[in-house]
Amino acid sequence: AHSSQEVTMPATVYLITGGCRSGKSSYAQTLCEKLSPHPIYLATSSSSGDYVDADMIDRIQRHQADRTTRLAGWTTIEAPLHPSEHLEEMVERVVLVDCLTLWLTNYMLEYKVFSLTTDGEDDVTAKERITAAEAASDAMKQEITTMIAQWNTTFVFVTNEIGSGGHASDAVSRTFADHQGWLNQFVASKSREVVHMVAGCANVVKRVEDGGRGAKGSWMSQDDRDDAKLLDTFLSSRSLQMDSKGYFMVKLDENRIVASFYSCIVNDKGEICDLQGNKIKCCNGGSRREPMKVWKGRTAKELTTAIFEEWEDAAKLEFSIGHAAYIGREVQRAEHCLYSNIPYQQD
Repeated sequence: AHSSQEVTMPATVYLITGGCRSGKSSYAQTLCEKLSPHPIYLATSSSSGDYVDADMIDRIQRHQADRTTRLAGWTTIEAPLHPSEHLEEMVERVVLVDCLTLWLTNYMLEYKVFSLTTDGEDDVTAKERITAAEAASDAMKQEITTMIAQWNTTFVFVTNEIGSGGHASDAVSRTFADHQGWLNQFVASKSREVVHMVAGCANVVKRVEDGGRGAKGSWMSQDDRDDAKLLDTFLSSRSLQMDSKGYFMVKLDENRIVASFYSCIVNDKGEICDLQGNKIKCCNGGSRREPMKVWKGRTAKELTTAIFEEWEDAAKLEFSIGHAAYIGREVQRAEHCLYSNIPYQQD
């Protein structure tokens, strides 16, 4: 988890791709339900519109009934073009975006790409279609970029591998297939994990490893370990209310776990100070201030004992249970990284 002071990391993104009836939506729904009891279903199709027919309405109703049967906590948002308008509703939520293909179709319609027909088209019409398609694709990528900039939301995108089927017979369809492929690559580049579905079977084609729980000697199955990783990643995206009097920074340095406490206490002069009201010095006259207290240890137990049991000022700072638990988790993870030769980054 993170404090709400300065957060620049992007959202956690998963991409589920595959062909028609490959099991994409079912896999994505199961993933969301593992992470949260109240996920959001972001429908990029609409129950009304130019391309909505009886078959589309039937598909929408079947998807709605399936989600309700599986988990009652689903919330549905229909946003054919601008889902970022609903970002406030997505804070600390898991959002299933189903799907990128229909979403791209909406943008192509908005930019009138499909109205530039191929019947007897000349070079001018072809150029207009290509320009319009590029504008539509760029606008959608910008919308996605805006969405995934919200760090405390987890997004699960579903898309189609339409380029894996037959070659399109007309120029408009080929243009769409090209931009669908490029869009999939764009989202995959932002994703922590990419899953390719084939006949209901999931094949992980990309996974960002974070030095977490290994397989050696574990009593848990690989599926259980994977689920635990997914849950930890989701829980890391929630806001954590830190204590008003200060915060800890944890790192590895010279084969030791280092924990530094930075004061947020302000004296009568508006200066950051220690418990006695003395101004905290800045490093070399810069804006970054020095820590009020620094500990170094070889184990998590050594550090937490020194901080919470032996440090006399700890009682005066009145740390919350949540803050203390957070520090315990972090130094335990730092210890694991130290003894496993794995890079450590504070959560």
